[in-house]
Amino acid sequence: MAELLETGGYGASGLSELGKETNTPKGSLYFHFPGGKEELTSLALLYSGNELNLFFQCVLVETDSPVQAIKQVFHALEERIVSSEYKKGCPIATTAMETSGTVSMVSDACTQVYSLWLKTFESYLVGKGYTLRIAKNLSLSLLSLWEGALLLSKLQKSPEPLRVAAKTAESLFKQD
Repeated sequence: MAELLETGGYGASGLSELGKETNTPKGSLYFHFPGGKEELTSLALLYSGNELNLFFQCVLVETDSPVQAIKQVFHALEERIVSSEYKKGCPIATTAMETSGTVSMVSDACTQVYSLWLKTFESYLVGKGYTLRIAKNLSLSLLSLWEGALLLSKLQKSPEPLRVAAKTAESLFKQD
C-alpha cells in the first residue's frame, strides 16, 4: 500500500488496486482492516515512516559529523528516486499533500511521521552540541529542503534539485 501511495497518491490507491497488486480479495482486506482505506493507508504510512526513520538513525550513528550525515541522507534519497525512474519520492509527502485537512486519520499519520523524523534529527544534533532551539530549526530546514527537492526532482525527472538542496543543507552546518 505504501508503494501505491508513493507512486500514485491517495486518490489512486484504493483497496481494489491493492488487491490487484497483491492478489488479495477485497473482502479479505476489509476483514483485516475494518477501517478500510483510511486505516490501511495510515498503517502503511506509519510503517514506511518508521522504516525511513531507522535508516536515518543508522546514518546518524555511523557518521562522524552532521555534514557527513546530511550528505549520506541526500545521496540515499537521490539514489532512491533515480533508481525508481522518478516514480518514487517521499513515501509520506505525496499522501500528506493530498489529504491535509480532509482525511484526519491519514493526516494524523503523516504528522506523526514528520514529528518522528524531526525528533530523530533534533536529538542527534543536540547530542552533537547544538542547542535545542538551533537543532529544531536545522531539523525543520533539512526536512523542508529534502521534501521540496524530492518533489522537484520527481517533476523535473532530474537529480539536480536534490544535489542543490544537499549543498544548501551542508552550508547550514558549516555556518555554525
